[in-house]
Amino acid sequence: MESRQYTFNNSTLTVKFGNILDTKAEVIVSSDDSSVTMGGGVSRAILRAGGDIIMEDAQKMCPVPLGDVVVTTAGKLERQKYVYHCITIDKKRGMQIMARQVTEEDVLNYLLQHAVDKCFRLMLAMDLTSIAFPAIGAGAAHIPIRKVIEQMSVAIAHNLASTNKPLNVELYLYDLYSMYSESDYITLFESLAAKAALVEYKKGVADEDNVHDVVAINKDITLPARSTMKHEVFISYSRKDRAVADCLCDFLKENDIEYWIDKEGIFSSSNYKELIVDAIEVSKAVIFISSVNSNSSINVIREIGYAVNMNKPILPLMLDDAPYAKSIRLDISDIDQIDFKNPAKSSKKLITSLMYVVNK
Repeated sequence: MESRQYTFNNSTLTVKFGNILDTKAEVIVSSDDSSVTMGGGVSRAILRAGGDIIMEDAQKMCPVPLGDVVVTTAGKLERQKYVYHCITIDKKRGMQIMARQVTEEDVLNYLLQHAVDKCFRLMLAMDLTSIAFPAIGAGAAHIPIRKVIEQMSVAIAHNLASTNKPLNVELYLYDLYSMYSESDYITLFESLAAKAALVEYKKGVADEDNVHDVVAINKDITLPARSTMKHEVFISYSRKDRAVADCLCDFLKENDIEYWIDKEGIFSSSNYKELIVDAIEVSKAVIFISSVNSNSSINVIREIGYAVNMNKPILPLMLDDAPYAKSIRLDISDIDQIDFKNPAKSSKKLITSLMYVVNK
């Protein structure tokens, strides 16, 4: 299987199918139990290649809490300077966490994201620029591969998007028993592609001149400032679906719901991306008019990607059976859809959903 590379600011993330011991990165990451016994999977492979000195060094700091990271020598590993041991197994501590009425989902999310976050903090503190991750916890810890992929992609993307330092990050996916195909990892690829595109989009916005109170485009059109925005709903759509968008606007007006829409396409220019960002951030909800047209529009995909990043409730109105664009599919596939092929029949469900979100 081929590798895939993504760019975040000045950093690169390369997803590879293969053995993590082939990496040339300064840091190699493994996952282990709170006593760092290095008894299985990637951890055991590192122990065999690097020698007992790695485990001996780690056990000086045991026991280690779940989600924490231990830094040790790389032993006999020729290319690495350090090994970062992410702690993913500790049944006793796990039960203590559960006793506080925290769900298993919460524990796994915390464990994976906290471990990745700490790896990056250690890297920067130690003035290192390259690191190689395995699928943390997917081995002996038995964390579902989908969960590992979901949380690691969020954490890695967040950390790379938050620094301008040039880092080289590798994520190795090694299927020892040939249980998975490349298609099993499609959620990872789609999620990373969407997050990388979002970082570039936001960077483009930051590079543009600020929009002040009112910026004249021509005699007839002006750009409103964020301070004047009072809308509750942002409408994201393709201008090829203009007729449906017009119908939707009329419906919102009838129900006294204020909305924001780039109706003439005047705000799609790169000079006015900041206005789009402001309009999404001010809104309480985003209506996504989903169609074969909108799911092929880079502007619409960017808008939905940014809305997801800002945790805005999204209401997909389905004009046809076209699937969501791959770069947003992972983030919105579990959201309830409203069949909008016949707007008149769907209006009651739409207004009920909107009023719930707006008044929440």
